[in-house]
Amino acid sequence: MRRFIVGFLATIGTLVLLAIVAGVAFFASGPFSPKPLPQQMVLSLDLRSLPPETTSAGLLSGGLFGSSRDIVEVVQLLWQAADDPRVVGLYVEIGDEAGGLARVQELRQAIAHFRGKGKFAVGFAEALGSGGNHVADYYLAAALEQIWLQPSGGFGVTGIAVETPFLKGGLDKLGVKVEGGKRYEYKSAPDSFMETSYTRPARENLQQLIDSLFGQFVSDVARDRKIEPAQLRRLIDTAPHESEQARQDGLVDKIGYRADALEDVYQRANGKRDLVTLAEYAGDEARPKQSGDVIALVRVNGAIMSGGGEGSPLEDDAMANAEDVVEALENAAQAKDVRAIVLRIDSPGGTYPAADAIADAVGRARAAGKPVIVSMGDVAASGGYLAAVRGDVIVAQPTTITASIGVFSIWPMAQELLTSLGVNVERISVGRNAGMHSTFQPPTPAQRAAINRELDVIYAAFTTQVAESRNLDANRIDAAARGRVFSGTDARQAGLVDELGGLQLALNIAKAKAGIGEGRKVEIRRFPDEGDRWQKIIDRLFKLASVSTASSTSMPRELREALAKFGIAARPGNVRLPPLPPLWR
Repeated sequence: MRRFIVGFLATIGTLVLLAIVAGVAFFASGPFSPKPLPQQMVLSLDLRSLPPETTSAGLLSGGLFGSSRDIVEVVQLLWQAADDPRVVGLYVEIGDEAGGLARVQELRQAIAHFRGKGKFAVGFAEALGSGGNHVADYYLAAALEQIWLQPSGGFGVTGIAVETPFLKGGLDKLGVKVEGGKRYEYKSAPDSFMETSYTRPARENLQQLIDSLFGQFVSDVARDRKIEPAQLRRLIDTAPHESEQARQDGLVDKIGYRADALEDVYQRANGKRDLVTLAEYAGDEARPKQSGDVIALVRVNGAIMSGGGEGSPLEDDAMANAEDVVEALENAAQAKDVRAIVLRIDSPGGTYPAADAIADAVGRARAAGKPVIVSMGDVAASGGYLAAVRGDVIVAQPTTITASIGVFSIWPMAQELLTSLGVNVERISVGRNAGMHSTFQPPTPAQRAAINRELDVIYAAFTTQVAESRNLDANRIDAAARGRVFSGTDARQAGLVDELGGLQLALNIAKAKAGIGEGRKVEIRRFPDEGDRWQKIIDRLFKLASVSTASSTSMPRELREALAKFGIAARPGNVRLPPLPPLWR
């Protein structure tokens, strides 16, 4: 009787939530839809938090009530605004200093296209680089025609710093050991748990990576601001600077408050004070629309895993379900009106079988006659790179973090901790290697040998796929693999990517591969489409209404997400990126 009452009440709650969804849809599309926009306007874009790679399907984090737009939609809207004669300029709020540099470059390219149409772009920042360990906010600001900086804010861009916590010493004191292995010396993700400091290869590789990212930043900003690269490096090395000093050094253009910057924008717009938000512009029926031949857009966002996951129906776990991606690729390949596929990847890695399944689906889509062009976001590494490797063309931003061709398998073993607490765990098993990934007892020598064989097999399969797909001989694949991480620029030199650029370049290549004329417009159709996304939300609602008495021993979602940022998951056989979260957060 209790279960019936609980289930009945949960069902009523679900129906109420569905009614809310219907009401939101009605108000958004019915008689209360937005009014037409003015014939001359300035587009307002708030980038104090960069658009995410994709919006969440979680009910509380964006799927039901959220209105955020992902980076692809924001970039597309900017390209449409560039061709819209009603839009005369762009006003940008700046402030996300820790955003992913590849997303910054996507926005920079869209802003450059916008300005190339003869339209102005003005930005305002309360401060620049106040955190002192990243450059994203100023990198974005430099793409604008004019930068306003608040007098009390200051210029604090001092470079890029990466800090990695090493937990082995603390775990040793607790009596917790981390078992497993890696292939090979540059695969540094497990080092956070198995070492007390950076290993020499890991330090060397990480330094090379941030040198490449910083070099790209200096080159682009020096060109934008018309400052010699050496002078820009000196100014950054002597930062922080007061706002007025930053203006005198040519780092910014104007000192003033937000009201001053807006007044300047209104004057540029011939006195018209019509500031239109991106959300308002997106809902306008009169803006230029996508039409023409269809190019499919399939997304791989987050850690790549198999199955449906165990997360709460109210939240999205930010995982890429390989089965969903494979199905999307299959549907796009079978759709008769789809001329080509763009596979957008933003993933630090995942389990080898899941990433391999996506790579196989890419190959099948190509065999079906559909060109597949890969567009990489902030990070497409390890399993994320494996998912991309069979594409016709791989496009990465210069600051994309990619490669990490390697494998590791680790898990905690808490026998000493449990013994110190007076806890004894005994095992009864059948099979020599049964329980070899136990968190209570260490593996035997034979089991360690089996684990190492498994790592060797996965590494060999991974490198073989890359070598065959990228036409790399044994020496080149060895120089590109062993767990090394590259920027997009260095990955191109290593033969791992084909072109440097963003989503628009990937779309142009897809058009060319599909035989679509350069001047012809295309429709970008997402697979799965928005209707499927809403179906997923409804499925989560009904899952919320269901009642289950089955016990669950899964790791808490918050802990799984925290570990995922370090490239760690609670299962063996992972193909992951080393822990560099500050570079793409």
